[in-house]
Amino acid sequence: MIKTADGKIGTREFFSIIILDIGIKATDTTPNFLFTDGKNAAWMMPIFSFVIILIPFLLLLSLLKKHEKGLMELLFNLTGKYIGGIIGFGLFLIVFSGTFINSRSYIDIVNVMFYPKAPVLLLLFLLLGVASFLVAKRGFEAIGRTAWFLIPTIHIMLILLIILSWKELDWVRLFPIAGPGVTHIMKKSITHSSLYGDIILFAVFFSFIRNYKSFRLASFLGLGFSCAIIAVFLAIYTMVFDYPEIINMAYPYQQLTRIASLGEIITHVEAIFLGIWVISAAIHFAITLYLSAYLFAGALQLTEFEPLILPFAGLALLLGLHEENIFQVTTLREILFISSSWIFILLPFFLWTVDRWKGRVKE
Repeated sequence: MIKTADGKIGTREFFSIIILDIGIKATDTTPNFLFTDGKNAAWMMPIFSFVIILIPFLLLLSLLKKHEKGLMELLFNLTGKYIGGIIGFGLFLIVFSGTFINSRSYIDIVNVMFYPKAPVLLLLFLLLGVASFLVAKRGFEAIGRTAWFLIPTIHIMLILLIILSWKELDWVRLFPIAGPGVTHIMKKSITHSSLYGDIILFAVFFSFIRNYKSFRLASFLGLGFSCAIIAVFLAIYTMVFDYPEIINMAYPYQQLTRIASLGEIITHVEAIFLGIWVISAAIHFAITLYLSAYLFAGALQLTEFEPLILPFAGLALLLGLHEENIFQVTTLREILFISSSWIFILLPFFLWTVDRWKGRVKE
């Protein structure tokens, strides 16, 4: 029996969205930030960051269960119209800034590694203006179903990549196991907690999920799998390319796909990995465009938000063209990465404190 679509998604679709939004960071320029601070022990940072972000996320979960409202409604309910609007608009700025900065970063990867003669404008238009927009405009349910359809293929390709590059691994390169020291790794993990910060933002979609149980289960599974993917691939990059050489390598995932081969006959398999990666990137930015439109409309208390997806896609394209080279993009992304980490950590604590204070006042 075919179920009637109600605009909501279940555990598997939301889990897939989290993987494509967070887990994909193992394949972009994010590893460069982690290797700079974590050195050969950079693979430990995603694990520590996971534990750090888990605490505020558990607080947020308790508030979602108690009030049965999404993050945006929770902001207005606890802090009022004006403060809630300001916080919501600040979250929008973080998401939208990440959209146009990261999209340019992805395009630079494609431009440098695969299509050096292709105009950046054309590549950005195809990614944001065509692929991501077409997926995002069909709604959150369509994004979830598309993500779930793609996830099995992604996992198979990642496992295949590990198998094909296994002979290049040198486990000795992981030592000293703690790199610059456990204390240093933990401190840097705090400032890089925005690696999983989107899980806090996804609380705005609480009403889009079938029930609280599905939201909670998908969140924990998505975070766990994303943590495993990022940590494992950071360890593989270290074992294949070694430290400190890895710091001078801009795109380790793409380099890894280039050294993978199926025997002596089939050697150039990077095209297959590129195709899957580009499709995953399109879904990733469809998610961020949809989230940007939702946060902007919520902050201004607009009734409709999906018509905003097209102008935001166009604006992200124009802003992405503003940066002249990869070095400027990397600098901006690192600033956003570190500054937003504190916001994602402190926001749930702030909301929990306000909720407790309001409860005592009522009593």
